Amino acid sequence: MRTHLLILIITSFFTNVSGAQTSLDFGGANGVLNTKDTTNPQVSDRKAALEVLFATNEDCSLSIYGEFEGSLTKSQHKRLKLLPGRYTYKAVSKFAGGELEETFQVKEGALNEIFIDLLHASDQKNISGGGKTNSVLTVNTKNDAALKESEMKYAKETERIVVGSLLANMSTINGGSFIMGNNKAPSGDEAEHTVTINSILFGIYEVTQKQWETIMGYNPSDNKGCITCPVENVSWEEAMKFIQKINSLSDKRFRLPTEAEWEYVAKYGGKAEVDQYGGQEQFIKATGWYYANSDKKTHTVGQKTPNALGIYDLIGNVSEWCLDWYSPDYFKEQGSQKNPEGPPLGKEKIVRGTSFNDYMGDRFRPSLRNKLKPVTKSKEIGFRLVMDLNL
Repeated sequence: MRTHLLILIITSFFTNVSGAQTSLDFGGANGVLNTKDTTNPQVSDRKAALEVLFATNEDCSLSIYGEFEGSLTKSQHKRLKLLPGRYTYKAVSKFAGGELEETFQVKEGALNEIFIDLLHASDQKNISGGGKTNSVLTVNTKNDAALKESEMKYAKETERIVVGSLLANMSTINGGSFIMGNNKAPSGDEAEHTVTINSILFGIYEVTQKQWETIMGYNPSDNKGCITCPVENVSWEEAMKFIQKINSLSDKRFRLPTEAEWEYVAKYGGKAEVDQYGGQEQFIKATGWYYANSDKKTHTVGQKTPNALGIYDLIGNVSEWCLDWYSPDYFKEQGSQKNPEGPPLGKEKIVRGTSFNDYMGDRFRPSLRNKLKPVTKSKEIGFRLVMDLNL
């Protein structure tokens, strides 16, 4: 059995804060299914409609439960709003005449991304001798060459969708100046100094296990079985290999954030953001998975409340690799800077943020600097992506 439905469940929440952030649109037309689906008892009419993104590798028409929802192209995705529940779509190619019919699930509070693989369906039709293609396929395994070619096409398309998803889930963070560090920190390596950063695209979510596995072909995570949880147990060097691969699949230049960029985003809301929750303890409970609420494991990205810029899981879930080498005296020696990237050499890489296994207290301050050797792996460490923004 071969499934052709790629659903990357990533919580959807795009917040604009005083013009400081905008969401990057991933293209496509918008549609709304406004009426209750009386043909499907599994669809609830008591819940709000959710956005579902459809993508394909061949131009086609799209119907859901027999109701025509418009056309879909390779270059232009389509967004529909559907109530939570189970649906069946039918896609008919505009060129080869092939069709694909599959069932998918819309889950509450999540951005559901559905990839309609008509090229693979067409290949399977040719291999198996024709007929309508659905989620259960009969394949002539003797035709190994055709099957292998189909597998390669499928892999390339799923990789393309992952890259698109990563790009779609980045938000524009307007640049500015802030006080980096904390003179009251007990570690002595957080000397306060003024830093200015440029506007950037910043990952709303940590990179997930599904995204990693699709690109790299394996899942190194300790908490397997949760494909929408952040990937972890990856070294800094492995994270860089992931980035190199997704950059080779696109014309983009994803990278890790510098620790200055990370701290700028984490500190953006300031004391006022913490106070609106009633203090630090309540703020941490609302925005992060940590020792007291995580059940000692990672959780699906984006389930807690985002920070003032709409960024999820900066506190808790997993700590995050940054681009910089670590130096205990770097802040003191360099002073005020613009777009600092850390010292040119070092033995350890910066890790920012706390994990699901951290206790409450001083470790949750956004200025906290951790460091580990770039070959180190830990079930408490993952990463997110950023991209330079040329305005």
